[in-house]
Amino acid sequence: MIVATLTGAASGVFMADATALVDGGVNAGTVDPGDGTERGIASVTTGQEAVDELYMTEVDERITKIRPMNTPVSQISMYARKRKTDSMEVKYYSIGTRPLKTTVSAAQAAAQSTGNTIKLAVTDQSMFDVDDTIRVVGVKGYDQDSSNAANEKDLVVAVAGFADDGNPNVYAVNGLKNATAGTYNFIPAIPKGTTLIRMGKACAELDIQAASYVNIPTPETNYCQNFMMQVEQSTFDKIAKKEVNWNFSDLEEDSIFDMRLGQEGSYLFGVKGKQRHPVKKNNVWFTDGIWWMAGKDLTVGTWDADKGCAVITDDEFVDITKELFTGIDSGDKVKVMIAGSDALAAFSKTISEKFMLKEPQKFWEMEFTGFKSEFGTINAIHGEILDMNGMSDCAFILDPSFLTKAVHISYGRNVLDLKTAGIRNSEAVVLQEVCCLYLRSAKAHARLKLTPEPEAPVVVPEPAAIEAEDDTLTFLATDTDPVYVVVDSNVDEWTVAKAAADEWYTVSRPAGSNVIVVTPTANSGELRTGTITLTAGEATDTIAVSQAAQE
Repeated sequence: MIVATLTGAASGVFMADATALVDGGVNAGTVDPGDGTERGIASVTTGQEAVDELYMTEVDERITKIRPMNTPVSQISMYARKRKTDSMEVKYYSIGTRPLKTTVSAAQAAAQSTGNTIKLAVTDQSMFDVDDTIRVVGVKGYDQDSSNAANEKDLVVAVAGFADDGNPNVYAVNGLKNATAGTYNFIPAIPKGTTLIRMGKACAELDIQAASYVNIPTPETNYCQNFMMQVEQSTFDKIAKKEVNWNFSDLEEDSIFDMRLGQEGSYLFGVKGKQRHPVKKNNVWFTDGIWWMAGKDLTVGTWDADKGCAVITDDEFVDITKELFTGIDSGDKVKVMIAGSDALAAFSKTISEKFMLKEPQKFWEMEFTGFKSEFGTINAIHGEILDMNGMSDCAFILDPSFLTKAVHISYGRNVLDLKTAGIRNSEAVVLQEVCCLYLRSAKAHARLKLTPEPEAPVVVPEPAAIEAEDDTLTFLATDTDPVYVVVDSNVDEWTVAKAAADEWYTVSRPAGSNVIVVTPTANSGELRTGTITLTAGEATDTIAVSQAAQE
């Protein structure tokens, strides 16, 4: 993916120090984005900087009510956990939970017969510590008596230490009898691929320490992006000063909505980066989108050839929620689905009413359609931004409890006096926010995509073939009547030809037929011969022709 930014005169206003004029006064300069030279700039009107905290709260609350259904990510971020940051670069930490499940990577081919422990080869070596107990799913344990018979309980082993290659050395809790030691700690055969479940530690009775828990959070970073919008309308300042409830004009509302639409795209699909602006010669920071931060990818539904779309059955919906809501890192039991139109239609049309909540779910000034199974609840809303990006068959599963908004500069408002600056007869109102979003617990969030239409099978055409019914034709010297030869070919497009020197006969193929017509002329001289060539693609066949000499 390539994300580009447009540069030019409309990209922003940059301040510079005022410079003295020859005949008095000062020029408030700015770097013109076009050629880098300084131009006159609007001054910030004295006393019109909105610094009052109550006023800014009113701005923030009012902005959340401007067409929230069209920008769900931006809307939810208004209510998300907020973190103040003093830098454009935001560092946050992620930490997962030790896995509970892995598999045997190499079979324990035969039952243990010597020693106190065996090395158990596992797929994920990092999930075990000394003294962890492990359930070996499907491999049965043994009665701890003289019969030593297999019973219905699964084998349980414990970690005694680790081999040089990092695999755990284990001993059985309910294993085969070790006749020499009089214990039941021998391990039976364990097939490759057997599931292992990590359980609690079992320390020795004289232990006063256990293996240290050493999970350490790993740092990740995102960049705050400078989001700005500007409206030039002289009544804006009057409204802002005198009215508690903002009565935005259509122009002002559209401008803020446009800013929110831009934020929606950046919040979801932005690409983290810092670049030197090629004209303005200062840094531009780009925020990373939360779409890329999700820890799961799911392809859902089944393609229905008759309907020409993917459908989601009740059973598939249950499986989807099972995947989303189970696991130690799956997050809360209520998630938000921001869906493209096709994805939302697939959920809405094919899932039976028993899984749909009857009443619209209202959160964050928006209405959601609720889908619920025994595993959890999905509150779905149409994400227009996905359709705009050609992703109508996709959806983003967001766990709002693990969404954080880092704010470098909160929503702020400045009024630029363009009239005093001699630019034009208006005042410009600039709203600005410098912020970014990030996700904690990546596996609590997911990217969904509907099952696409299967690609049509590639039909490899049968190689062309051609064969004449006769491979030789022999004429008498006096023969002049045409002879018909049947040609067998698996293609309709085939040709017939003869050598240019063979002037004593003609050959042709009637249009659309599977025969050729060979017509000789009377021979008054010596024996004559020739060759007819049939061609179909790369396949060829030949017919040898001859005519007897005149007696």
